[in-house]
Amino acid sequence: MAEALDLPVEEGLLIERVTPGGPAERAGLRGGNRAVVAGMRRILIGGDVLVAIDGQKLATQLDLNMFMNKKRPGDVVTVTAYRGQKKMEVRVTLAER
Repeated sequence: MAEALDLPVEEGLLIERVTPGGPAERAGLRGGNRAVVAGMRRILIGGDVLVAIDGQKLATQLDLNMFMNKKRPGDVVTVTAYRGQKKMEVRVTLAER
């Protein structure tokens, strides 16, 4: 899918949506802005792609869930993401889930 969507990485988590006013939006992360159909699923593309948190590689949703299970609201993490071809790091203050 990464090649079909012209993503700069082969592994990572595509952000489809961010919660308005939530931690990701406040940190400047962006969700998708264009709907496409991939197989039998409709997805939003154009959002940032998360590749690591605090230096820990993210390849699957399970990777993210396992990392987040060790964190608490108020913790600050460094997220590595791509926006288009540009790599960036942002600090995110976690909130209640």
